[in-house]
Amino acid sequence: MDKNEKKVAVLNPYDVLGKAHNRGLDYVIERLSSDGEIKPERVVELASQYVESIDNQCCEREHSHHDRCGKEDMKIGFVNHYVAIGNNLNLLVLNSVDELVKRQAFNEEQQCFINQIVNVSDERDLDLEGTLKILMNIEEQILASDLTPEELQVPLIMVSVAKYSVKYWMEQMKDDNSRWGDFVEGGLDKFKFPWKADALGAMTGIGGGFVGAIGGAIGGSVISALGWK
Repeated sequence: MDKNEKKVAVLNPYDVLGKAHNRGLDYVIERLSSDGEIKPERVVELASQYVESIDNQCCEREHSHHDRCGKEDMKIGFVNHYVAIGNNLNLLVLNSVDELVKRQAFNEEQQCFINQIVNVSDERDLDLEGTLKILMNIEEQILASDLTPEELQVPLIMVSVAKYSVKYWMEQMKDDNSRWGDFVEGGLDKFKFPWKADALGAMTGIGGGFVGAIGGAIGGSVISALGWK
């Protein structure tokens, strides 16, 4: 390596959230009924159940079998997730991308990376492999930046969710039995892929912690896929 060449971190530590987001999409679509109109409340309920299950797993790891979280705590957790995801969905539906970004207290470099992510051309919807390469290039730029670990958090979470969302939809397009085909108007071949909504949902949901970011990303994906945004 040239002595003037800057080293880049080897991985995005928030990829665990991108992977959890994809599992959450499977969780929601497997439980949605294609009979009749889908209500937003049902989507929020399912997303809340999924992120609650993540919370419960964390709780079980942190407590011994003599000191597990009680059922009442789980109910409170579900309610908290439902309120947070519901509020997040309203934010995504009622605000433009610019308004969503402006609501956050980002510095100039953070905002630059976030804008790079959300401004990737929509014309690449039918070229997901090209979109993935662009997102991975942006990710590398973020990892090579001088942002502090705290400042890196949101751009890296967003690009991870976006990246894994693109991978998810690439898999769905290849799957003739994908359940999303029953819900997406016009079929997956002409589908406007919602990876940007996923990334924005993660950004607005991060106020509720990592689980909040996952819930926000799932909600963003589903409302976009179902044409509510």
